[in-house]
Amino acid sequence: MTNKDGSPKRKMLLVHAHPLASSYSSALAAAVEEGARAGGHELRRISLYDQNYGVKLTASERAAYFETTRPERLASDVRRALTDLSWCDSVVFVYPTWWFNVPAALKGFFDRTFQPGSSTAGAIGAWEFPPTGCDAAGEGASSTGLRPLLTNVKRVAAVSTYGAPQHIAFLAGDNGRNCIATAIRHGAFAPDCTCLWLGLYAIDSTSGQARAPTLPSPSTLCRPRHGLSAGPGGESQMICRHLG
Repeated sequence: MTNKDGSPKRKMLLVHAHPLASSYSSALAAAVEEGARAGGHELRRISLYDQNYGVKLTASERAAYFETTRPERLASDVRRALTDLSWCDSVVFVYPTWWFNVPAALKGFFDRTFQPGSSTAGAIGAWEFPPTGCDAAGEGASSTGLRPLLTNVKRVAAVSTYGAPQHIAFLAGDNGRNCIATAIRHGAFAPDCTCLWLGLYAIDSTSGQARAPTLPSPSTLCRPRHGLSAGPGGESQMICRHLG
């Protein structure tokens, strides 16, 4: 499907994780949502804190984790999230990096939502083992050794704020980025899924006035654009290019 200007019409899932509505992260998530709708894209949003998404993989959930032929094993919030993931072609994660990792709410979302499924049984899920087991050389397996089931997802992007400068985040390992860009992308999404990372660094030592130029404009965010130059608002331009 295309928009009136001939640009691709995306089905986007926005996953946001920050407890404060007044936070810079929440403003970024709002800009993504407003820009996507203004650009003619379809969008669904999961706000983990607002929707009280369960953050703990319970004992009963873990015990039934590999019982993929029992769809009733999935809690209602997990099933809704997997349905949204099965619907979209693009996923955008917006969250703060705390202690060089994702917030507990987002980690819980990964643990509980990205559960195994079964392509042969038609059981909803994010991945499955190839017939030969967890082996990177297995039939249909990705570099993670898993066979992705959410192959409808062709693009993943993340917008994350960091309290530390970029070089410190790099030295610390940036675990959240590695999880999304490598494990999640290659373990659950399409083999040719692309990844865009927008890190906003040293936020704790940056004034609100200094942050303002980098806040994506809702009128341009997620609209396919061409010939854009670098400068203030460059983050929104990069998302436009990636999703467009």
